Amino acid sequence: MLIPEEKISEILNTSDIVDVVSEAVILKKSGRNFFGLCPFHAEKTPSFSVNPDKQIFHCFGCSAGGNALSFIMKYHGITFPEAVRMLARKYNIVVETREMDPKKRREVEMKESLFRLNKNVMGLYADLFDNAPQGGEARAYLERRGMTRDTIDTFRLGYSPDAWDTVVSFFRKNKVSRGVGVNSGLILPRKQGNGFYDRFRNRLMFPIFDVNMQVAGFGGRVMDDGMPKYMNSPETPVYSKSRILYGLHAAKQECRRQGKVFIVEGYFDFLSLYQHGIKNTVASLGTALTQEHVRILKGYAGQMILVFDSDDAGINAAKRSIRIFVKEGIDTRILVLPGKNDPDSYVMSHGPEAFLALADDAKTVMQFLLQLAMDTHGSSVEGRIKVLDEMKQYLAMIQDAALRSLYVRELAETLNIDERAVLEKVRDAYVRKNTKPAPLIPKGDAEPEGQEQLASDRREQQILAMMLHHPELIDEVEEKGVIDAFYSKHLQHLARIIISTPRAGNGFITNVTARVGDDRDLELIASMAMEDFSGTEDLKGTARILMDRIIKIKKKTDKQLLSKIIRAEKGCDADVMELLKQKQQEIQQLHNH
Repeated sequence: MLIPEEKISEILNTSDIVDVVSEAVILKKSGRNFFGLCPFHAEKTPSFSVNPDKQIFHCFGCSAGGNALSFIMKYHGITFPEAVRMLARKYNIVVETREMDPKKRREVEMKESLFRLNKNVMGLYADLFDNAPQGGEARAYLERRGMTRDTIDTFRLGYSPDAWDTVVSFFRKNKVSRGVGVNSGLILPRKQGNGFYDRFRNRLMFPIFDVNMQVAGFGGRVMDDGMPKYMNSPETPVYSKSRILYGLHAAKQECRRQGKVFIVEGYFDFLSLYQHGIKNTVASLGTALTQEHVRILKGYAGQMILVFDSDDAGINAAKRSIRIFVKEGIDTRILVLPGKNDPDSYVMSHGPEAFLALADDAKTVMQFLLQLAMDTHGSSVEGRIKVLDEMKQYLAMIQDAALRSLYVRELAETLNIDERAVLEKVRDAYVRKNTKPAPLIPKGDAEPEGQEQLASDRREQQILAMMLHHPELIDEVEEKGVIDAFYSKHLQHLARIIISTPRAGNGFITNVTARVGDDRDLELIASMAMEDFSGTEDLKGTARILMDRIIKIKKKTDKQLLSKIIRAEKGCDADVMELLKQKQQEIQQLHNH
């Protein structure tokens, strides 16, 4: 263990899983549990459940499950020690670690060093912006762009001078190790191999925060016609372009409050909207939106409004992004600004009220795509057929059958084509898209058979679930020796963890999950902990029947196989080894469950 088990239990017993999950998923109470849209797979109907009494989460759709720590690990894509530290910081718990594996220690220390370094460099850029002679150019540029001092301070904007060694010298002065410096992405090796130079030079600097308010990277913009106009940090151990959205750390609460989020492309688009009071906004930093971006945003808002320029680049960016939103089943609107405006210029010229009025009339994804297709192909017979061929691909991506049917009807009416003909086209595209080709089987080989779930395995899981909910049954389980009769070694392993967990005090399930380190095990524990035995009148009697049945099946199976082997041995049957092999295979098959 990298961190003492008792410390993990303390963190889990102190934390509130509803509080932890609510930072990433919009939860609504239903009965004793809270439900929301799962952040780990696409869904429109909430199947993600959080139980505050047992301090676990479980998705009935994708089977993800576990405790607060496993949620943080899976959601943020971080290691166990990092998740422990994050949760400990949240609840002001001091974590003392035991000796850590050298490789893991280096990874954790590198990330912590990079966050510290980025914070210090952010301070350097901010100081240069305010005090360096060259900083006057950056200050004048932001003034021309209409940025207020409050906005500059809130988002810690800075300036990188027109020099090759500003950050390099800063690293040298502060004795930053070569490894940390290179991994930060802020410096680059010289081609001649004799030192390093700054990545960002003569640029306005934008620190990029993650949702935990830590500086993960930087973006830089030139203040003239130089190219490239924008430059961002490369991928580093703390900066992942596919997961971080600019401004989410500041916008997330307002996104929750309003239930919707505006997604723009650049730093100034975000800053202008935020400065004008439209604070439920994030920026994609000029990179393509990813599935991870959408799933993260899904935890803060039910509706997403993509805001794009009206030029060809903006339209194409909108079309590229749409597929992800449709697949995720998100209520998505497209707002294309009139004229040659981007969000920054529009809100500066017309004000926030005019922008919000346009947003109220933003098109749905299908309305937007249909308008584009009609503008491209026209309304002739041939044009309408081309529109249908283009639209059927998008409609086939919609997983919700009712929603797909409504769009089919709307498309049929718009194109003045019989609804059945449209439905047939869409259905054909849907079937082709969602039908996987059967695997090729070599000639002469039999088709592989599927593995069936054994009834005994389900009984074993029920025993474990009863032990979790009613620890007082554990003594009888031990006394009967039923765990030794389990066919599944996997469930045997979990059973022994449950049995060895102290039963004194509250939070038994929480303490069990603290002792489980494997994701698969945590998911199974969470699934079993979600079972409801409130309708079982005689729980102890039911448990005894299950235990007796498990022991009886095990004895009967072993006896039958043993009898066959003995008969084969007595008859000097050459197939004896085959029977032994069969026994091994059957047991192995059972153990795999």
